[in-house]
Amino acid sequence: MYCFVSPRGENVIRDWLKREKVPTAQQADFQMKIQLLENGGPHYVPGFITETPVAKDVYKAKIKGNKGWMQLRPLLCKGPWIMDREFTFLIGAIEKDRILLPKDCKERAQENRRILLADQSRRRHEGVV
Repeated sequence: MYCFVSPRGENVIRDWLKREKVPTAQQADFQMKIQLLENGGPHYVPGFITETPVAKDVYKAKIKGNKGWMQLRPLLCKGPWIMDREFTFLIGAIEKDRILLPKDCKERAQENRRILLADQSRRRHEGVV
């Protein structure tokens, strides 16, 4: 599992989790799902990553929250180089009333993927917590 990094080299998902003040327990659940995905593949965490894209080449992950918590929906892509075993988180998003927020998150995820395709150094293999 990889995370897109900002021009300053910061993990955009970690920054997003801090900025949104996501509870530690929800972050731990997110990290656990990532580890299961890395160790066994998508079938080890059914429903974690959508089967159909939410935008061209962009999928969403689902990290449910307890009552009062945000419904985390970070956007990611398969690969982009080894499509069957690699995933790269591109941007953080939440879902509220079946709408992904921020409103431009799909476009920003696609832009981050384009940046990544041009510059492989813009991602790192690391966790989210």
